[in-house]
Amino acid sequence: MMIEHDFFGAIETDESGGLYWSESVEVGDQNVDVSLSAPGGENLSPDALDTAAGVISSLEGLDIRAREAMLSDVDDRNSDVTQFIEQTLEEVGDDLVDMLVDHSGDNDVDIIRSLQLIRVGIAPHQAGESAPFASFEFAFDPDNSDLALVVYLSIRGESVGIELLS
Repeated sequence: MMIEHDFFGAIETDESGGLYWSESVEVGDQNVDVSLSAPGGENLSPDALDTAAGVISSLEGLDIRAREAMLSDVDDRNSDVTQFIEQTLEEVGDDLVDMLVDHSGDNDVDIIRSLQLIRVGIAPHQAGESAPFASFEFAFDPDNSDLALVVYLSIRGESVGIELLS
């Protein structure tokens, strides 16, 4: 079975009725893997796919919001953002300066600005105010490190969590 949508076109469904769509989307000067998925049996609101399409159309602005959420966690020494920065500094060592895209003198800020958005996942069935509607996965050196930070945004584009992946 398949669902048709103006933005996504034909969205495949699996045997349980789950939806899945994926594509590479240009965000700024890089390609980002974007996927949409919803498990079978979940009721999607009529506007959920339209909202998901809006997320994809607004990736650059939402990327900025996700980075702002990371910056707000920098002062919390126990946060996943701080742990990510500390582990990144250990991994790259003296090569850090050459890898930064901006040099403000504040390593924490410069690392967050230098992160690459590598993947965005959209869960249109997660439409609650504090539910993770979209996940933005960032990496500093994705070719040489498994470290990543995932920022979860609500349907309103507000941060509802940040997770360190290693």
